[in-house]
Amino acid sequence: MKMLSKKLTFLIVFCAFTSSISFSQKLITKEEISTNKIAEIFKNAYVEVLSVQDSYLKVKDVFTAFIDIDADKRFISISGNYSFQPNTPKNQILELINKINREVIMVKCYYKESNNSINYVYYYWVEGGFTDTSLIKAYKLYNTALRLSLKKDSNQIIQ
Repeated sequence: MKMLSKKLTFLIVFCAFTSSISFSQKLITKEEISTNKIAEIFKNAYVEVLSVQDSYLKVKDVFTAFIDIDADKRFISISGNYSFQPNTPKNQILELINKINREVIMVKCYYKESNNSINYVYYYWVEGGFTDTSLIKAYKLYNTALRLSLKKDSNQIIQ
C-alpha cells in the first residue's frame, strides 16, 4: 500500500510538472522582436495578417490595425485611422475626441485635420519582455476600446 501511495504521488507531481511546461509561455525578449515574429504570433492567434513590412505590420480581426515596433524596441504601438463624415463641423469632431479621451481610457485618439480623420493609438510596453498571449490580449483590448469609442459617437460622424 505504501508503494502504491509513493507511485501515485510521483505520478501526480510528474503530471503537474509536465503540464506546467507544456502550457507555459516563453518570454519574448527585446532582442527577439521583429515584424516577422509578431506576424507569427498574430497568425497563431487566428488574426489575419494583411501586410508585413520592416517596421510595421497590418492586421485585421474586428478592425484593421497597424502594429508598429518602436525603433528602440521599448514598446509596440497598435493604431488605426478612420475618416469622419465629410462636412462635419470641427467643433463636433473635437467634442467627440475629447469625450473619447475622457471616457475610453484604454486608447488615446487624435484628430488629423489634414485628412479629416481620427487616429487611435495604444502603446504596449515590451522592453522587459512579453508573451504571445499578452500581446494578443493587448490587441483585443484595443479592439474593445474602438468598439466603446464608436458607442460614444452618437451622431455617427466616424465612418
